[in-house]
Amino acid sequence: MRKSIFAEFFYLCSAIIFAAVICIGAVLILVSIENFKIQQRNHLVKVSDEVTAITMVCCLSDDSFDTNRLFSAYNNAAKTYDTDFALVDSNGKALVYSEASPCFAHKGTKGISGILKTVDNDGYFSVGTLGDYYQKSCFTFIFPVELNGMKYYLFSTMPIESFTDYVLKLVLFFFAAATSIVLLIVLPSVYFAIKRLLAPVKDMTIAARRFGEGDFSQKLYIVQQNELGFLANSLNEMANSLQALDENRRSFVSNVSHEFKTPLTTIGGFVDGMLDGTIPKDMHRHYLKIVSEEVDRLSRLVRSMLNISKYESGELKMTTECFDIVPISAKTVFLFENKINVKEVDIRGLDADRFIVNADKDLVQQVIYNLVENAVKFVNNGGYISFDYSQTENFVTVRIRNSGQGLKEHEISKVFDRFYKADESRGIDKSGVGLGLSIVSSIIKLHGGTILVRSEWGEFVEFEFTLARGYIPQNSKK
Repeated sequence: MRKSIFAEFFYLCSAIIFAAVICIGAVLILVSIENFKIQQRNHLVKVSDEVTAITMVCCLSDDSFDTNRLFSAYNNAAKTYDTDFALVDSNGKALVYSEASPCFAHKGTKGISGILKTVDNDGYFSVGTLGDYYQKSCFTFIFPVELNGMKYYLFSTMPIESFTDYVLKLVLFFFAAATSIVLLIVLPSVYFAIKRLLAPVKDMTIAARRFGEGDFSQKLYIVQQNELGFLANSLNEMANSLQALDENRRSFVSNVSHEFKTPLTTIGGFVDGMLDGTIPKDMHRHYLKIVSEEVDRLSRLVRSMLNISKYESGELKMTTECFDIVPISAKTVFLFENKINVKEVDIRGLDADRFIVNADKDLVQQVIYNLVENAVKFVNNGGYISFDYSQTENFVTVRIRNSGQGLKEHEISKVFDRFYKADESRGIDKSGVGLGLSIVSSIIKLHGGTILVRSEWGEFVEFEFTLARGYIPQNSKK
């Protein structure tokens, strides 16, 4: 059976509240009981003092007890103070009672003599049967009295039924009051407090269900700046990330379809034309060359996509080493010598000192190759491509700049997206598939570095990336 978090919270809080009420009630009842005992003792001490004085007066002029006189005095005192009195000798034998018969069904003197020996001038207080001296429990205060040179003991006794009634009434009153307060005030307050506290959870549940269905438009607006508020913000951020990921996925599928469709349409059209005779035989070689170029373009596209997949999935294992990145840059530039000469491009900065990086040499060469290829494509005739290097304690920074048309402001944030081509480059870059810079970004991130782009429209484009700095011993020939 499904139980809601609200029910669990409510039952848990209710159990804690009732447990707390019981504990507090038990403590208060115990304190009240002890206080009641103290009150009873103080009462018995007070009346014992007064009855002791009466006993002294009654026996002051006589060498022997006038039991009738003492009985009358004790009887009157018992009615006045609602307390029974008895004068007992050192053996525990009751000599005078406040009633006609021994109070509380007096059982005899067995065991009482031991208790009497412990009674000092401060008296002795007991709750119970006083060692089976009485048949039923009572409050008893024993006070020593010296009469005619003999030691006696005045027993002041009250029934314990009053104590039992007091405790019972106290327990009933407390739990009746506590139950009323809990049921009428505390639990409703807890109910609405938990309901208000967990209200965002319901909204988050609905939003999460919509996220699972692919609807990322649902946003959570929670005012509380607590854990639930932070969770709601995290869900909103997750929704934004998933929405962006979903848009990228759709864009990726659309771009891949487009990139595949164009060469496939070209290939299919030319092949069909050659097969049905639309294209004359003397033109077959020309169009087969175009078909070959389109096939090569498809191969580059598939190869680039596989590389990106390996970079991002972590399947690619890097083999890092320390090497000078300047010769790698120069070697890569020479691969584009013909195109550079055709455009009469000025190459700058390759005469720099040694800058040692700790990275995968082949992957770094691919980064520089893609950036130089991009620079050669878009540099203006008679322009320049420059290399600049700098280093800090932990990183080496490489900047590759080319003069030319540059990028517009809105294009700068998109240059590393898959299949993205700037508006001005679409007419220039016919063979590219729009994955070169995305591969560059993936490789740099794989190395734990950073990459960024700067541009001035109509002036230049500059790519800057960082790699971990490496160290080569002084005696090394590298």
